Amino acid sequence: MRTKLPTIWAGVLALSLWLGRPAGVAARGVSPEYLRQLTPQLQDGDLIFIRISNPIFRRVAETTDSWETHVGILFSGTNGTWQVAESTFPFSKFSPLDRFIARSEHGRFCVLRYREGLTPEEKLDLRLSAGLRMGIRYDLGFNYDSPRLYCSKFVRQVYQEATGYNVGRLETFQQLLDNNPRAPLDFWRAWFFGFIPWDRRCVTTTSQLKSREFVPVFDSTNAEVRARQGAFQGY
Repeated sequence: MRTKLPTIWAGVLALSLWLGRPAGVAARGVSPEYLRQLTPQLQDGDLIFIRISNPIFRRVAETTDSWETHVGILFSGTNGTWQVAESTFPFSKFSPLDRFIARSEHGRFCVLRYREGLTPEEKLDLRLSAGLRMGIRYDLGFNYDSPRLYCSKFVRQVYQEATGYNVGRLETFQQLLDNNPRAPLDFWRAWFFGFIPWDRRCVTTTSQLKSREFVPVFDSTNAEVRARQGAFQGY
């Protein structure tokens, strides 16, 4: 089984991310006033989901049949600022909240919170666990059992280590693709050079977004909130 992808795909992803990068925070309409209204609602350990606008991650969204393609963990900073701990290309890092949101297509994002609430000790442990995972390379093979990271794996491992809670569902590529008949199989065959690693374990942002253990706090469109408060069926 292939454990990592050749350097050529790293170049493809880097170019895709570069082409999809925002021209600036103002270009996506993330104003200081908007953030001032948002931040009082946030708590350490909240999850924030966005949609990265590039061809590769749009294929990921097609595979999971959902809008979001990226997730991070929110932590408060100094002077009322907020940061997002995330696994991104090429290395995991802390990103300012405004810049994180600015990377999302049309500035869309959604914030979820652990349903039962987190203790102060758990919030501190989450921050420490996230910090220990800074600077780790991004996994282009989306392999949960590799030493590298990707966004949803980062979130699951940080939460699991700090709190014991499992965020999202572990499943094989076989299960993931079987659950969505419209998944772009041709893309994944090309991505893995003709051989999809069917038995490889992964965790998706969608299984985390739909987790019954988390409740919506804020949605920039309110669409997800209305869905979750209605007849939404999560994992």
